[in-house]
Amino acid sequence: MKSRPKLFPNRKKRNKLWGVRYVEEMQISVICNTYNQEKYIRSALDGFVMQKTNFPFEVLIHDDASQDKTPDIIREYESRYPAIIKAICNTENQWSKHDGSLRRIAMERAGGKYVALCEGDDYWTDPYKLQKQYDFMESHPDYTLCGCSTVWLNELSGKDMGNSKTSADKDVRLEEFLLPSNSRPFPTVSFLIKTDVWKSLPKWGFPVGDLPLTYFCAMKGKVRMLADTMCVYRWNAEGSWTAKSSDSEKRAQINEKMIAAYETMNQQTDYAYDELIKKAILHQKYTLALMRRDFAAITGPELIGMYKSRSFIYRMSDYFRCKNPGMYRQLQKLLKKNR
Repeated sequence: MKSRPKLFPNRKKRNKLWGVRYVEEMQISVICNTYNQEKYIRSALDGFVMQKTNFPFEVLIHDDASQDKTPDIIREYESRYPAIIKAICNTENQWSKHDGSLRRIAMERAGGKYVALCEGDDYWTDPYKLQKQYDFMESHPDYTLCGCSTVWLNELSGKDMGNSKTSADKDVRLEEFLLPSNSRPFPTVSFLIKTDVWKSLPKWGFPVGDLPLTYFCAMKGKVRMLADTMCVYRWNAEGSWTAKSSDSEKRAQINEKMIAAYETMNQQTDYAYDELIKKAILHQKYTLALMRRDFAAITGPELIGMYKSRSFIYRMSDYFRCKNPGMYRQLQKLLKKNR
């Protein structure tokens, strides 16, 4: 039996010889935004270039005027993998403009049938991640989004937090995104989305981009979560969203914007998901009351039902958060390090 050759620089020739269909057109555009992530970016880049596919994909990196060595590392990889890595390294920060520049630039560049998302501080661990998700989406055209089991790595403790895992492939319903019990079913680093759906996301006014995207995908079609663990999401990484939004006042402002965005989404969807969205708003109001240390609001007529539905431990935690924030912060620091 003729042995399979170990290396062919021409991927089309290699796949033809092995009897594997190779797709000519660009199929996946990987969107990666970075800012001051020299500590993490090599892991992300290695996860991209190790992907093994029978179709072409591109990695569109947008460095938003980093002040560290992140741009240098990106250019290094771009010179080594020019057919895959396509970088823009800005000298002016776009995110600070708050005018949608980052998303607009990404949409103009993306030429693939699907879009995969991975921030510069997260990374992929399976060389067949894109191929597995692509194969599923191609054979199930009624699906708009495919995610997968993901390791949530706590950067403070170095431990896997155990979130976003499933033992078998499954569909994820809209309510699981709107009303997650502990965390999102799967984070952004695992997303593979139909590009036309990604580009048509309405402007509902959410202060974060991944949550409304999951809502919209679940409204426009079906969503699948693969059981294979193929990604790592860094929690509390330096400069990450989780680290930036840990301040109580900032978090309270985020919650206020979330409430307004849910109300806008409810109106623009003609109240088709009214009951679910109202529950999500109630959850945001409860969280906002905690941020404001407003125990009277928590035990008031609107939120008392939610308060009573929580376990004894969580009710005590909520009480101390409002009545004795100093003690609450000390307990949270201990829990955060050991989580």
